[in-house]
Amino acid sequence: MNGAYKQMTWDIEKNRYVLQDFTLDFYMRQTWQDPRLAFGEVDLGLPNKISSLTVGVDYLDKLWKPDTFFPNEKRSFFHVATTHNSFLRIDKDGTVYTSQRLTVTATCSMKLQLFPMDSQRCKLEIESYAYSTDEIAYYWCSRDNNNCTGIKKEEIELPSYAFDDRNICMNRTVFKNASGQIAALHAALRQFAGSYSRLIVTFIFDRESGFYMLQIFLPSGLVVVISWVSFWINRDSAPSRTIIGVMTILTETHLMTGTNRRLPPVSYIKAVDVYLGFSYLLVVLALIEYAFVAYTKKKNEDRKRKEKRMGGGSERRQPIQTPAAPDIVTDARLAECTCNSMPVSIIAVMQKKEKYCLRHSHIDIGSRFFFPLTFTIFNLLFWIILLAKAKRLPFFSDIEQFRCINFPFHDE
Repeated sequence: MNGAYKQMTWDIEKNRYVLQDFTLDFYMRQTWQDPRLAFGEVDLGLPNKISSLTVGVDYLDKLWKPDTFFPNEKRSFFHVATTHNSFLRIDKDGTVYTSQRLTVTATCSMKLQLFPMDSQRCKLEIESYAYSTDEIAYYWCSRDNNNCTGIKKEEIELPSYAFDDRNICMNRTVFKNASGQIAALHAALRQFAGSYSRLIVTFIFDRESGFYMLQIFLPSGLVVVISWVSFWINRDSAPSRTIIGVMTILTETHLMTGTNRRLPPVSYIKAVDVYLGFSYLLVVLALIEYAFVAYTKKKNEDRKRKEKRMGGGSERRQPIQTPAAPDIVTDARLAECTCNSMPVSIIAVMQKKEKYCLRHSHIDIGSRFFFPLTFTIFNLLFWIILLAKAKRLPFFSDIEQFRCINFPFHDE
């Protein structure tokens, strides 16, 4: 038994990050050599001698074949419309060549910290169920091997992911027992029955973020900008400013819940959570800003009414015979006795004028600059850091360390 060679032609149907799996529709072609099936050349009097036999797939169950299975499979099935999609050919030297079409849904542990700028690595594992490396060894089909045409990848287009030639990686490794190591993947898998040959194909899905830009980030940013409109509305228009604040908060809440409803519940914070969370904070602060403006306005009005009452009462009790009202600088230079002779109410009014210097109009004016500046700085930092971590900035275009390494098809 020289080994079972694998050749795949892939068609990726879907990648579901909610269910943590992906589905493949592919042709699995296996070839191995069985000397018991060698028949030499058959001369039937035809111009060309027969060097290979193509037989019905019914004979496949009567021949020895590798007990290939997929360790990370969730479910799979063979295609049988309109007949069983299988092929069996036997060459004169005993080389057996089979081709079967099947669909496999395999598990894929996805990491969504950088969503929607993430890249997912999903793998399909191929292994013998019962035969150890002492009995069978799996290899990817080599392009130098005349018995197969090499590993093929048809053009794959996915609506939510970018896919090119760098996104499929073919690896071969040997999983050993508890005392061994995995040479290719640098990890250990404890097997109680021995060492097993395993083939691994890794698919790298680079998520396309255009859909999420239009459906999540752009609406969220516009809602934040709309919340700033209240800073230019008259402070006396309480219903208008309150409605804008409440509606923007409800809209941001709907965006957050709708986005997380389409994602699996995870214990960590995603990039989209950071953006939506900061946007939500800004619209809440915009509503709180109006509450602070209304509070400050009320305090100023109460102060003015109190000053007017206190000022009017002191004039009725004790008129001041002065040609002109003294200014603050003159009052500060009065002698101590003169200052003591002034009505206490007038001194109190002068002190209150210095204390309440904040005006509600100043808060709105400051907010018109503070909120846009804060949101602009946040966007710059957020997108630069996110794109750098996702390696999608221009100066990261030639860095391939996040791609998988193509190991040799055969052991050297």
